[in-house]
Amino acid sequence: MAHEGIPSEVTFYWYDYETFGTDKKRDRPAQFGGFRTDANFRRKSKDLLIYCSPADDYLPHPEACLLTGITPLTCLTEGEPEAVFANKIYKEFKEPNSIVLGYNNLKFDDEISRFMFWRNLINPYDREYGEGRSRMDMFTVIKALYAFKPETLNWPLKENGSVSMKLEDLTKSNGLVHDHAHDALSDARATALLAKKIKETEPKFWDYAVSLANKENVQKLLDSQTALLGIADYSIPATKNLRVFFPILKAGKEYLCWDLTADPSELLSLNDSEIEARTNLTSEEREAGKKPLPLLTIAANKYPFLVKASPFFKDEYEQMFGLSRSELARRTKFLKEMDKSFVGNIYLKLNEIRKTKFEERIPPDEDVETALYSGGFVEDPDRKILEELRSMNEFELSEKSLTKDFQYKGMDKLIRRFISRNYPEAMTEQDSSEWYLYKSQHLIRGANGSRTFEEYFKILDELSERSGVNEELIEELREYGEGLQEDLQ
Repeated sequence: MAHEGIPSEVTFYWYDYETFGTDKKRDRPAQFGGFRTDANFRRKSKDLLIYCSPADDYLPHPEACLLTGITPLTCLTEGEPEAVFANKIYKEFKEPNSIVLGYNNLKFDDEISRFMFWRNLINPYDREYGEGRSRMDMFTVIKALYAFKPETLNWPLKENGSVSMKLEDLTKSNGLVHDHAHDALSDARATALLAKKIKETEPKFWDYAVSLANKENVQKLLDSQTALLGIADYSIPATKNLRVFFPILKAGKEYLCWDLTADPSELLSLNDSEIEARTNLTSEEREAGKKPLPLLTIAANKYPFLVKASPFFKDEYEQMFGLSRSELARRTKFLKEMDKSFVGNIYLKLNEIRKTKFEERIPPDEDVETALYSGGFVEDPDRKILEELRSMNEFELSEKSLTKDFQYKGMDKLIRRFISRNYPEAMTEQDSSEWYLYKSQHLIRGANGSRTFEEYFKILDELSERSGVNEELIEELREYGEGLQEDLQ
């Protein structure tokens, strides 16, 4: 693995959230823990441990509270409004030359951040790029370590004999301090300790892993016209979670790739109906024997862990993939020589299918707060107005926002919700009326997939039947829900 040294100005920001549920669009953060180090793991900041006060339009998932021990009452007592909470986190993430990382953050914590920033009128994306900023994910690094340098760590096993990659299991197996699993700051510290151990044991591997946070380095690999090995998004035990593929087309920010375990001559016989039938298969269709298309897309800015396949593709890898080195070379040559316009037409068809299936999953009445990916982009004029409004105090913001015209449909609604949720003292009479209606629709009727009082109390009843459950916590959650319910009567 070729690599360059980590620039001296780079810092790592290690972080974790504890949340009130696992729905990344709708559930809210409860606790955030983070801190900054330099590239050699020397501290560059104090610990940041903050709680987020839940607004009165939302019910937590009781099981999440049981898991972490963090309740709405804890956050109301020790926390601050989500607007303040979000601003503190954004400030840390936005620091130039920062690599922000956690454990499985790309799939979960970063999504929590994006939707939280969106609710709070903050640009959801600009902290991820520009001025030397980027992202990593230690979960991806750990999967790559298991594939390429398994001797580096002791690997804990599950009851079924497979390897566990849970953070708390890995720290325990490797003698690393992890005092309180499901505490945000403790998890962030444990993640950094795991990374430090990797750097000390396999410094070249660690430097290479860090180099992939720079999307330009990833693009160089994807543009190199050679077979690549990459860590899969899902579990593939037979190949150590690796896929072998060849990029056949660059399209904007992503690359269309062919899975080299499939014969690429199959591409020539693909027609539109077959592409549609084999795209985005359900688990039931896969179990029934339907084969998905051997195509995948790689986005350079989503921290894909890639290496050139050639140095690794010897006896073990030939057996693992059922693919000889000579056949790998033949398939790669075939794809290099393929007509790019033909491949481009396949990509256009794939995109059309993906767009249709994505739109089919969008509820016709999706709320602006969960429409981050489906509601279109916020254009620069709107973004400038939001930055102007965010610099004002809550009373100025409440007044001045009423005079602004936005291109983005629903922005007015997003702003009034922001004020009602964080600064009730700045609400207009109309805000109060609309906020009451909004809460009723969501907490009583379940609008936009919200958790209702009925669901909340049903879960509490079920949990109270479990042996050894924390009855005091259950009662505290029940009283909290009843208090919100009374406010709506």
